Amino acid sequence: MFESIKLRIIKGRQLNPFATAKVLQEHEDRLNALEGNSSESSGSETNSNGGNSGSQESETQTKRNINISVNDGTNAVEGASVSIGTITGTTGSAGGCTLKDVPDGEQTIEVIAEGFGDYEGTITVSESNTSFTISLTAVTPQS
Repeated sequence: MFESIKLRIIKGRQLNPFATAKVLQEHEDRLNALEGNSSESSGSETNSNGGNSGSQESETQTKRNINISVNDGTNAVEGASVSIGTITGTTGSAGGCTLKDVPDGEQTIEVIAEGFGDYEGTITVSESNTSFTISLTAVTPQS
């Protein structure tokens, strides 16, 4: 198999021996990983432009749309900024918003709203856990 890859690489092109060896090694590593023979696999692979494409786990991690409701213990809080990493949303008049493509697992959520103390906490996103309620504490303006 590698001989046919080697011929396709060399045919019609002038590559130095180091470039050819590198391409062959990448193909061999990928084949070993697919066959499950790579005991020294690092869990990441190199993409065709030579960069790291990240761990295989992150490529297949399930992402979900989650619903966040923000209140003050009694009433909905409109205009609250809700964020999980770079995923953000703003609550509407009913105090809710949807954050899209949130990865499954433990996530840090931050909520900021005028007139309330900032909130930071942890939620666990899963197939059965996609709706969350956050209660903010009102702050008294200092005079």
